[in-house]
Amino acid sequence: MTNIFKVYLFLIGLTSMILGLWAMFSPNFITWYPSFESVERGTSLANFVRTMSGVFVASGYILIRFIFSSSKVQLGTVLIYLCIFMLIGKLCGFFYEGYQQHDLIAFVLGIFTLIGLYIIHKHRKNLLNYDL
Repeated sequence: MTNIFKVYLFLIGLTSMILGLWAMFSPNFITWYPSFESVERGTSLANFVRTMSGVFVASGYILIRFIFSSSKVQLGTVLIYLCIFMLIGKLCGFFYEGYQQHDLIAFVLGIFTLIGLYIIHKHRKNLLNYDL
């Protein structure tokens, strides 16, 4: 029974990664997905969709990593992956949709968030005692 769920979760993770990467790096959105039919390129909505596609990529990657990993995935690591892939999606939005002031502000705040997450995560890892 566990293997059935692992296969299901793997397929969900893989689909999430593929659709997220497609939405991030494709010049045109997925035309067969009804929610994206009315999204016009060069708008704030298009940039937002590309940014949130990074969340799908990160979630799919973390899901697949969770299935095949025997160790616990730390919450700090999960947040760092989510932030990194959202920033990659934002960069794709800049490339395809152009620059707008609020997008630049969100990108800079995302960079500061990533730096903060990384510093706090490293600090907490250094506090762990590995002596048994």
